[in-house]
Amino acid sequence: MTSDQDWIAIGAITKPFGLKGGLKIHPLTADPGRFRRLTTTVLEAADGMQQTCTVTEARVENGSVTLFCREIETIEQVERFVGGTVRIPRSEVVNLPKDSYFRHDLLGLKVYLEDGRYLGEIQEILPTGGNDVLVVRDGERERLIPAIKSVVSEVDLPRKRMVLRLMKGLLDL
Repeated sequence: MTSDQDWIAIGAITKPFGLKGGLKIHPLTADPGRFRRLTTTVLEAADGMQQTCTVTEARVENGSVTLFCREIETIEQVERFVGGTVRIPRSEVVNLPKDSYFRHDLLGLKVYLEDGRYLGEIQEILPTGGNDVLVVRDGERERLIPAIKSVVSEVDLPRKRMVLRLMKGLLDL
């Protein structure tokens, strides 16, 4: 139905809400209000199974979203999607301010230090409240890097690379 190229994750499905098919969503967007404007979306389970969804209601409260869809009517149906994502077509993404990036564009970037040393690839992005944390892996080695301007010196999406400024105590090299 969808490919990662054409559809973008805007929310992570965290748990059921109630017994009649509500989905609790952790927004992966700077504008959680966008869920209120959805008419259709695609739910994707962790195993890749997808379901087109007609949105009947979206509630945005305290940093989370509760989504209701015509096609999802039971808690059992919701449980199938827990750990998955809510996706929209790439054509519906909003323009970002300068030096802001979509999570999906950062995943997979190769990460280097300013002196050219390779650290690994961005495998995951963890929201922490203050700033996101990049999970950079090179084989078995995993590094957690704060996604802040004083550390990230360059993001080159066309070349699929990110350059970091080495700060004292940041990495054990």
